[in-house]
Amino acid sequence: MLVCAGLLGPASASAAACSDYPNQAAAQRASDTRDADADGVYCESLPCPCLKPGAGSSPDDQSSEPTPRSSCRRIRRTVVVRLDDDRWPLTTDHILDAIRSGERRILHLDRRHADQHRAEATRGIPTRRGFDRDEYPPAFSREGGRGADVRYVRSSDNRGAGASLGSQMRPYCNGQRFRVRVF
Repeated sequence: MLVCAGLLGPASASAAACSDYPNQAAAQRASDTRDADADGVYCESLPCPCLKPGAGSSPDDQSSEPTPRSSCRRIRRTVVVRLDDDRWPLTTDHILDAIRSGERRILHLDRRHADQHRAEATRGIPTRRGFDRDEYPPAFSREGGRGADVRYVRSSDNRGAGASLGSQMRPYCNGQRFRVRVF
């Protein structure tokens, strides 16, 4: 039985074990386990759905992804997602070219329709061995889909950039405004 390290406070006689919960969000809501790194997030080793410290349990979004609605964040400002052009030169070059050609800079997160958008954007464009059909605006944005700028990009470059984009946007709810900044 795995027990998270570090007591919650002096009033806590014993803490529950992380294994008592099905996922990190349930442990976070209960707030009766130990916080190993004292960052306010309990049982980080448990699978998501995840819940950040202080997050409530009110519905915030109707996302089709496996995280519960209460675990995502929506903020008023535009989230800036950073991509390094030294690490992913082909993908970042495509993004900059697409924006210069008139594609939108400010986008809105829309995970629910990503598969549909990807199919619309790449319809009629054949696959190529070793390459991905990179689309901008990305399929996981409301602006993605039909009419997106599509370019062949080496798979390793595109998937690395996509993983970075995905991890930076993971905390946010569908509908969140964001933009990509190449540095």
